[in-house]
Amino acid sequence: MKIFADRNILAVEAKFSRYGELHLFDGRSVDQADLVDADALLVRSITSIDETLLGGSKVRFVGTATSGVDHVDRAYLRNAGIHFVDAKGSNANAVVDYCFTALACAALHKGFSFAGSRVGIVGAGAVGGLFAAKLEELGVEVRCYDPFLAARGEGELEYYSLETVLECDVISLHVPLTVSGPYPTLNLIGAKELAALEKNAILINACRADVVNELALKLFLSKREDIMTVFDVWADEPTIDSSLAQLIDIATPHIAGYSAEAKSNATKILARAFEEYFRLGTTPDIQAGEENSDITVAENAAGKLSQWSTLLAAFPLIELSEQFKQALRKGEGAEAFDSLREKLLQRREFISKTLRRNTYSSDQQQQLSVLGFRFE
Repeated sequence: MKIFADRNILAVEAKFSRYGELHLFDGRSVDQADLVDADALLVRSITSIDETLLGGSKVRFVGTATSGVDHVDRAYLRNAGIHFVDAKGSNANAVVDYCFTALACAALHKGFSFAGSRVGIVGAGAVGGLFAAKLEELGVEVRCYDPFLAARGEGELEYYSLETVLECDVISLHVPLTVSGPYPTLNLIGAKELAALEKNAILINACRADVVNELALKLFLSKREDIMTVFDVWADEPTIDSSLAQLIDIATPHIAGYSAEAKSNATKILARAFEEYFRLGTTPDIQAGEENSDITVAENAAGKLSQWSTLLAAFPLIELSEQFKQALRKGEGAEAFDSLREKLLQRREFISKTLRRNTYSSDQQQQLSVLGFRFE
């Protein structure tokens, strides 16, 4: 069996080389000629899966090590009889860490306070639902918009209209990109929705770029300096609109879901599905990037906001944003997009970090525990 896989899928050699002849490729440059003899294909979001890539090949199994699937022509795969699996939910905790770190930036630099604030979540699936649950455990009022879950009556959350959710102090987007169906998300947030944002609102997009209309966003931000924006996803990645990125408060190169834990989860999900499809039986999990999980963060900001400073010590979002923006200003954005992503493959989530108990008040310890930190 010939297995072709993106070389940047975590531990792909350790996990998949046992199953057959493994060939690694660059996810941005693979083409149809490379896959003529492939039986199985493993990709990330940077590789478009469609007839142009797979037509004429022997591929029977396609797996993507991502939660999002808008890079996959699933209708083509169904019609071609090619089995498909994604890693939905594997990066939920990583993305939620990103969102909380963004709010920590707002608390430290924009005067944002969790107390008394309302957070609106658009899309309450694996990521949005986890974010909502942790916010509610912290005592924050949450309003969710998810017409699919609302129609099915799923979950314990209360659902609201999009208009009501947009009235919140924070709006965080967690939907897939869809262009059809009863509730398409393409350009879900356009000029009308942006204009409805409250004064000093925070807008976070860590799902898919085209959920927000970038042209409308650029015009809006040129007039509304009070709005704080945190964007991790962009149209035409990796060659993104540099002028838009400079208007964004925190701009990052699609790394919200990047962590050693998330990538390990994704590899395990693909491996289990692979074993099941090809009837190989189960094999022990490879511990991908999970060694030495106890990491002590060096805190240097005692006081009432030290818990939020700790998040930035664990995940230096402001520094990452400035590095990315600098590269964009130099015309090196596309190169930096991929190089920064590669560096963050070893990022550790809050659940893998241990803190010194005597640095924090009991309330701060409780808050950080909700986010996943442990104490020694």
